[in-house]
Amino acid sequence: MVRFLKLYEKIGIFILIVLASIFLGIATPNFLKTDTILNIITQGTYGAIVGFGMVLAITSGGFDLSVDAVVALTSVFLSILIPNIGIPSAIIISILISCFIGFLNGVIITKFGVNPLITTLSMATIVRGVALLIANGKQIPISVTKFTVIGTSKFLGVPIPIYIMVVLFIIFYLLLYQTPLGRHISAVGSNENAARISGLNVVFIKIIVYVLVAFTASINGVIRTSQAMIGIPSMAPGFTLLVITITILGGTSLSGGKGNLVGAVFAGIFISMVYYGLNLIKVQYFYQLLSVGLILIFALFVDGLRQRYLEAARIKGIKV
Repeated sequence: MVRFLKLYEKIGIFILIVLASIFLGIATPNFLKTDTILNIITQGTYGAIVGFGMVLAITSGGFDLSVDAVVALTSVFLSILIPNIGIPSAIIISILISCFIGFLNGVIITKFGVNPLITTLSMATIVRGVALLIANGKQIPISVTKFTVIGTSKFLGVPIPIYIMVVLFIIFYLLLYQTPLGRHISAVGSNENAARISGLNVVFIKIIVYVLVAFTASINGVIRTSQAMIGIPSMAPGFTLLVITITILGGTSLSGGKGNLVGAVFAGIFISMVYYGLNLIKVQYFYQLLSVGLILIFALFVDGLRQRYLEAARIKGIKV
């Protein structure tokens, strides 16, 4: 069983993608077309990009339930700022504002000792309210058509969001696996007290993690707002559930200490395939949400099973 669970941790998501591909290949002859595959991957980038940040949060032993609200806040600020200060400045300021939300999450969690779930859930409610307040509860159209380039244009036949995901993946991969900060994030998630005793600045590490989560959420907000060309204060309802599903399904354990960024990419693509397949057979949206919830339960079940068996194997002296 231990060997099977270790194998599933490495290739489980790829098996799910193969099964989904077989289903879609049978359901529609258009699945194997390049445009269809690129559309599925593009849709998968939304969750995968924020999944990179969530991988860091869970690896550090934390959690962030405010990502959907941060996406919405970014969307609102973009719609207000772009007509007044231009696209580049609006993007930079909107991202910085979102990162400040992550900073507040990190400070409240580390300095005041508030549980990450309570902190980020409360922050999600506050930020969503601020977004609605700033927008007066209305959607704000964006008339600067050049802004659509980020979310809808292609380079060498590949949509720009895919390039953004690849660049962010490289950055986060190097950060988590090739830098001292990445090793410190894993150490904090494995045993926070031991990390603190060994001299690590746990407060700084956790704050940086939550800033990075908010950063990925803001990038998602930029892409989706560029596609919609509307600032939407209610953007991304239920998106946090999707990101958590992608993160856990991709092989990042809720117990902390070990993240899987590669798995997050392919889990994002798999969830996109699920939505595509359900749309194909005309399943209503709320059933699609139900399906994603069931997938999350499955991922949590497998993660819990893996942790129990691996811990039992360690107690018996079996190398895992």
